[in-house]
Amino acid sequence: MATTQNGKQPAHRPSRRQHIIGAAVRVFGRKGFAETSVQDIADEAQVVPTAVYYHFDGKEELLELAMRRVFDQLNDVVEEARPASEPGDAQGLLRVIDAVWDWVGANPDEARLFQVQVAAANGSVKLLRDEFEQRHIQRAYDYLPEGTTRSPRAAKARHAAQALAVRTLISTTMLVTALRAEGGPLAGLPPSDVQAAVRSLALRIVAADQGAAVSPA
Repeated sequence: MATTQNGKQPAHRPSRRQHIIGAAVRVFGRKGFAETSVQDIADEAQVVPTAVYYHFDGKEELLELAMRRVFDQLNDVVEEARPASEPGDAQGLLRVIDAVWDWVGANPDEARLFQVQVAAANGSVKLLRDEFEQRHIQRAYDYLPEGTTRSPRAAKARHAAQALAVRTLISTTMLVTALRAEGGPLAGLPPSDVQAAVRSLALRIVAADQGAAVSPA
């Protein structure tokens, strides 16, 4: 592998792009956006800063691409666990939860970045987050029964209840799962206990909505 005189890798190699994004994931996850500099990312990637600027406009673009990597990975994990073409059921929901859980364990840097950035997202990263959340909110409706209502008022209430259920399901399971990543506030708890709690909570949310489905209008 060619290097410059100072031991850093040259700027122009196409493979450097993904390598630098990976370094950005790690540094942003550890330090956050405000405390990270392009020099920090270059040092992590073992390239000169000009290599970063050769491929990217700056750390704002790198944060967007780092978060896109995280969201794309999670989308793929969820799709593989329960393809959109398959109907949603309790077993499918648990497969998704377990698959995301395993992803956190196998990808601690990406999980830490999700934990650090998703709540404070703004600008282009917020757009990515909103797109990600909307995608999985729509998928989460598959886990809820269609139900029947006898009046427009009941139908409106039913829709509101389902919207609250799916948002609670997505936000709670994703945040709890991410918070048990290395350095997170749940990292010190027994992993199996946290995983069991996430699974139980998800099933209770769905069951609660099923109960609402049979309540009189």
